[in-house]
Amino acid sequence: MRMVDLYIGINETKWNHHPVDPGPLACISPVYGASVRTKQENQVRVPSNTAIIQDSGAFCDGPGERLDFKTAYERQVEHADKYGYTNQVTHIASYDLLIDEKWQDGQRQKERWTEQEAIEAVEETVAAADWLRCHHTDPMVLSAQGVTAKQYLDCTKAVVPMIRECDVLGLGGWCIIGRMPKRMMPVFRDTIRLVIPYIAHRVRWIHIWGVCYAPALGELLWMCDQYGLKLSTDSAGPQRRPAFGEWGYLGWRDNNYQRPPVEIRGLERARHVRATRKWLSRLRETEYYCQPPISDVQLALF
Repeated sequence: MRMVDLYIGINETKWNHHPVDPGPLACISPVYGASVRTKQENQVRVPSNTAIIQDSGAFCDGPGERLDFKTAYERQVEHADKYGYTNQVTHIASYDLLIDEKWQDGQRQKERWTEQEAIEAVEETVAAADWLRCHHTDPMVLSAQGVTAKQYLDCTKAVVPMIRECDVLGLGGWCIIGRMPKRMMPVFRDTIRLVIPYIAHRVRWIHIWGVCYAPALGELLWMCDQYGLKLSTDSAGPQRRPAFGEWGYLGWRDNNYQRPPVEIRGLERARHVRATRKWLSRLRETEYYCQPPISDVQLALF
């Protein structure tokens, strides 16, 4: 069985004076920044043998800044051309509307939307997938999302018919699950118990955006294994954590790790990327790889 493929988020041209070293897979957005003030073009440099999923940059576009689908697509194409990675892009992502972050006074906050608020986001996400599949012929990541399991399934049902054999279904809206697991793990479990069986035999590969939280990845991998689905994720965390004096994740965190000297910090970042991939390759051997428990909500849905 395949391991969870990890695409490393890149937003630099060097890692502390050392070459950027994400390994075989990376994820690049044309823009980054957590506020209107700090938002900027993402200046990147990646090895020529690194395969890239190109994100849309939608998470950086706040109220009043959101682009139309054509302009967002052109931003992706122009960014890849400017920074010389066009031929490395294996999949380009649709310009969805995220439901796990809110904007206040020009600052992006990690806060999940309500189900009612998310109706517009789901409609926009489906429309974005439809636009991209009508205007782009190479492989794509077409994303779905929703606040409740049923809303997520409804969105998935609208997106999946657009997906070809070469495309990927993106699972959006879960990047903050590690910050609020008590609130989000129950709805995550309900969602994957509905969505994964539905997409079986319709989709071959799913990509969950921005998740390195072991309990969520372990249960999602278990579900994917039941239906022979490939699973991947992306995160900038593995290449950033050593720069902040952090090593490892839940289950293999080293609390004694110290922020390395600047002379070797970039090398440590690359080493942590390799260690994270090794951990993911053994995820099935951990306690986190298990069948998601059935909740009362799930029983009601059935």
